[in-house]
This record gives sequence, structure tokens and C-alpha cells, in this order.
Amino acid sequence: SFQYPYDAATQAPAKQTATQRKGRNKDEEASEHAPLARRKTSWRRPSFVASAKDGASFGTATHAVMQYIRYDHCIDAESVEQEVHRLISENYISAEQGTMVDCRQIADFFHTEMGQMLRNHPNVLREFKFSILEDATYYDPALAGEEIFLQGVVDCAMIDDDGIIIIDFKTDYVTSETLHEKAEYYRPQVMAYADAMGRIYQLPVKQSLLYFFRMGQFVEIK
Repeated sequence: SFQYPYDAATQAPAKQTATQRKGRNKDEEASEHAPLARRKTSWRRPSFVASAKDGASFGTATHAVMQYIRYDHCIDAESVEQEVHRLISENYISAEQGTMVDCRQIADFFHTEMGQMLRNHPNVLREFKFSILEDATYYDPALAGEEIFLQGVVDCAMIDDDGIIIIDFKTDYVTSETLHEKAEYYRPQVMAYADAMGRIYQLPVKQSLLYFFRMGQFVEIK
């Protein structure tokens, strides 16, 4: 008749990623920041290359460029294109990834007020990886009193003396009609980032922002 009082804990994972907060599959989450796989067999040119801007490959390439590009060099689309060529020549990204990137979209980002701030900011983090223990009730209310090991990667953050600004880059196809719905979809992920960054740096998070490249639109997550 004995009943183990912590049965919920036996069914819960000991580790969770921030992207899982929005119900993303583990294989998709694992590939978000991974480089494109090299093919060992010779095949015809895959169809996904021609339509890369409509799939995950476009997102992977854009994230890679935003990780390594020199922000202060990004004045216009031409200078962004020069930076992309540099990343290819220095083996930060593949030539194939370089063809997937929309330099105009990236230039438009740096023309925004936030993008200009980023270009001149003295303390910028890119692809900041974190691991932190957090209250397991975020995962399941039945796990009160338990902790889960949370891991994540913050695309970009500016650290000031008075707080932190977080920017998460998105390459999803959105319209003015679907923008709010998509932002809500990503809200749990961004809130996980904000909570983790605030705890790690012991500073308030002043702003948490999503930036949708295809639409050139910021959405603040509160």
C-alpha cells in the first residue's frame, strides 16, 4: 500500500532547455544553432537549397552571421555583404550559408534604433550559453519543491550598469495578422532567458525583445 510521495519527479526530466518552453521538438531544438551537415555522398543539388529562405536552413545561416559579423561594420546592405564574404573566407560560415543570407534584412535591422545602439555598445553578448537551476513548477505544478537544470542560448544581450536588454532573432515568416500570435508562441522561451540572465548577472532585465527579420519588426515581451 506504500505510495512514493514524489512520483511526479520520477516522470519529469532532470534537464530542460529554454526552447522546450514553447513545445518545440528536441531534434528541432538541438539543430537551431548547429552548422549545416556535410554530405559525404554525391547527390544532385538538393531542393531545399533553392528554397532555403523558406526553411530552417535560412534561420541557421542568419543566426550564424549574426553571431560572427562585426556589428560596427554593418552600415548598409553592401557592407553587410562584405562581412558575409569575410565570414566565408575565414571559415565562420560555408559558402552555401552565405548565399542563403538576406543582407538587406540584416542591414535593415542595423538601421533601427536598437540596431544602432548595438553597433556602438561596449558590452554585447552573442550566443550566450547558460545553465542554471530553476523552480520545477515551471514544468509541472506537481513538482513543487523540486528543481530542474535549465539550459539555453541567448542570441544577443547588451549589459549595462542599470540592467540588461535581450534580443532574440527570429526568421519565421510572419505577417501583421500573425505577428502577435507568433510572439506569444515564443514568449515562454524569452521569459526563460530573461529570468536566467537576471539571476546570473544580478541585474534587472530592462527589455526582452523579439526581432523578426522577414518583417523588420520588434516585439517587446513583458
